[in-house]
Amino acid sequence: MILPAVITSRRLTLRPFEMQDLEGYVAYYTGPRTGGVGGPRPRHQVVERFMAMAGQWSLRGYGRHAITEGGPAFGHVGIMHLDDVDTPEMTWTLWDADREGAGYATEAAAAVLTAWQGAPLVARIAPGNTASLRMAARLGFSADPEATSPAYAPGMLTFRQGAA
Repeated sequence: MILPAVITSRRLTLRPFEMQDLEGYVAYYTGPRTGGVGGPRPRHQVVERFMAMAGQWSLRGYGRHAITEGGPAFGHVGIMHLDDVDTPEMTWTLWDADREGAGYATEAAAAVLTAWQGAPLVARIAPGNTASLRMAARLGFSADPEATSPAYAPGMLTFRQGAA
């Protein structure tokens, strides 16, 4: 499975995480916007998650990118693949509500999907996250009503890439 470490799109640079990105991620994951993904969490857990997210690249050669416009990250996008028994998962998150509605997440996810050379992906989305539900459909993911939620994200809906 292959994914370039740096991907560019019309407006964005998707790149490996840097320490300058940590505080933005901490502000996001210790705040109220993370209820659908298991948060908010205490800082020490968020720092550990950030380091694990960055470290997946060393272990698998692919992972999640920082979403940037040339400065510190304001979100992340890419492939989460924690355990070999799990299907690789496409993820996207904007850390700041002020960035929502401008197409950043869709642009970033589409760029990753274009570059991804690997197994078909799933996306897991909280039922009330209407923006991500619409985005998954635009990206070519279809609901899998037979799928069970993963233990790390109970209640999530599963969508499969290319399924009809």
